[in-house]
Amino acid sequence: MKPLNGSHSKRLFLKTIFGSEDCCPDMLRDISYEILKKCGGLPLAINSISHLLARGPINKQEWEKVKRSIGSDLSKSQSLEGMKNILSLSYNVLPGHLKTCLLYLSIFPEDYVIDKERLVRRWIAEGFISEERGQSKQDVAEKYFYELINKNMVQPVDIGHDGKARACRVHDMMLELLISKSAEENFITVVDSGQTVLANRQGFIRRLSI
Repeated sequence: MKPLNGSHSKRLFLKTIFGSEDCCPDMLRDISYEILKKCGGLPLAINSISHLLARGPINKQEWEKVKRSIGSDLSKSQSLEGMKNILSLSYNVLPGHLKTCLLYLSIFPEDYVIDKERLVRRWIAEGFISEERGQSKQDVAEKYFYELINKNMVQPVDIGHDGKARACRVHDMMLELLISKSAEENFITVVDSGQTVLANRQGFIRRLSI
C-alpha cells in the first residue's frame, strides 16, 4: 500500500486528537507538520502517535518531546526500527496493568483473531485482574480489553450492533514489539519453526508459546 498523502495524514492525525481538523491551536500547527513528516504517511505510525498525544497535555513542550522521541524520519527511511520506536512510545506510557494484559497477547500467533471472552478468562486465570470498586473481575477485564482498543494498541474485530468488538487482532509490527518485550522480561517465551531448541536458555521459562 502507498503511504497516505499530506492532506489525508493531517486529517487522520488532527481528527484523532481534536475531533476535527479545524480545532488544532495555532501554536501546535508547525509542530504537527513536523511530527507528521516523521510519520512518513504510515497509518499505524500516525494512529499510534496521535492517540499518544491525545492522552497527554496539549502543549508545545510535550509535543516537542514526542517529536524528538520518534527518531529518524520515516518518510525517508521507512525503517522497521523507526516504526518500533513509535510503537514503543505508545507502549511505554501505558499503566502497568494494561502493559501486563497487552504483553500476554504475544502468546497468540500472527494474524490470530483473539476472542474477547476467551482472552478475558485467561487474564483472570493468570491473576492479572483484581476487582475494582464493586466491579467483578469479569467487568474489569472487559474494561481493560476495550481500553487497549481505544488506545489503538490492538485492532477491533467482529464489531456487533452495539458498536463493541467481540474479538481483537494484534498488528504484525506490534506483535514483534510485544514478543521482544516479553523475551526481555521473561514474561513469555515464543518458539517458532526457526527455533527448535532451548538448551542455551538461562533460568526458568514462565510461559511458553509454541
